Amino acid sequence: MAKDELTVGEVVARRDLHARFGGTPQGGISPSTQAQMVMAFVAERPSPDEFTGWGEDGIFHLSGAGMHGDQEMTRGNLALLRHKEQERSVHLFHQLGRRSDQSDRLYRYLGRFEVDSEQPYYIADAPDANGQMRTVIVFRLRPVGAIIPEGPRLPVTPLTETRITKAAEFRVVRERRRQIQESTNDILRRLTMDYASHLRGLGREVVSAQVRVKGETRVARVDLLDATANRLIEVRHNTTRQSVRGAIGALMDYRRFFQPTPTLTLLVPAAPREDLLDLCASLCIEVVWPNPEGGFISTHD
Repeated sequence: MAKDELTVGEVVARRDLHARFGGTPQGGISPSTQAQMVMAFVAERPSPDEFTGWGEDGIFHLSGAGMHGDQEMTRGNLALLRHKEQERSVHLFHQLGRRSDQSDRLYRYLGRFEVDSEQPYYIADAPDANGQMRTVIVFRLRPVGAIIPEGPRLPVTPLTETRITKAAEFRVVRERRRQIQESTNDILRRLTMDYASHLRGLGREVVSAQVRVKGETRVARVDLLDATANRLIEVRHNTTRQSVRGAIGALMDYRRFFQPTPTLTLLVPAAPREDLLDLCASLCIEVVWPNPEGGFISTHD
C-alpha cells in the first residue's frame, strides 16, 4: 500500500475502503492480504463496558474481535498481533455520526499504528453481546507518524504496574439489585463504620484501600485495612454461603498485593452457621460479628 493512498483525517465510507484495499466488510478488525494491511474500525461511541479508546498513556486501546464468549487469539485478532512479522501495516478508523440522508456509515481515518512491542495486549473482563461476562483481548496500539488524536477515550487507563492507595475515608460498595439496595447498603455502612470505630478505640490505624491491578481498569476496593495489625477486612451484609464464599475469594485475591502478607478477616452482621465458620477456619480467616451486649465477637479470641 502506497503512503499516499490514505490521508490522515480523510473521511471515507467503509464500503469504499474495502473496494480499494480488500478485507472483510464485517467486524471491528479486518485484515487484507490484497493491500498487506489490517484495518481496525472503532464505533462512534463504544459501550462503557468496552475497553476501546485513547488512554492517558498515549496508547489507543482496542477491544479484540468476537461478540460472544471468550475472545480468542485467532483470525483478525491474530492478524493484528502478528502484523509486523507478516509485514502488514495497521490503520485505525473512527465511525462518524450518520446523517438522515446518508446511506453508508462514514469513518474518519485516524492514521497508522502498530501493536506495542513491550505489552501488545492485556486481558480484561467484559460482557458479551448477550450480557454474559467473558474475557476479552485488548490491544495496545502506538501511533506511527502523523495521526489525529480523535475518537473515544478510556475513563480509566490500565496501569503498567499494580498500585495500592490508602484513604481514611470509607466507601461502601453498593449492591446492583435495586430492590434490596437501601437496606443492604445501610447494613454495610453501619457495620463498616461501627467496626472501624471499635478498632480506632483500641488504638488501631484503620483505613480503606484501593488496588489497581496491572493491565486492568477496574478498581478493587478493600473495605477496611487494619494497618496496625496488618489485617484485610471484607464486609458482607449477610451470612449466606454465597456471600461467605464471595468474601473468601475477594480476600484471597487482595492478599497477593500486600507486603508483608496480611491476615484476613470477614466482618458480618451475625454469627454464620457452624459449617461456614469451619470453612473460614480451614483457611485461617478470622470471622467477626457484633456482640449484642456491645463490642464484637471474633473467632480468634
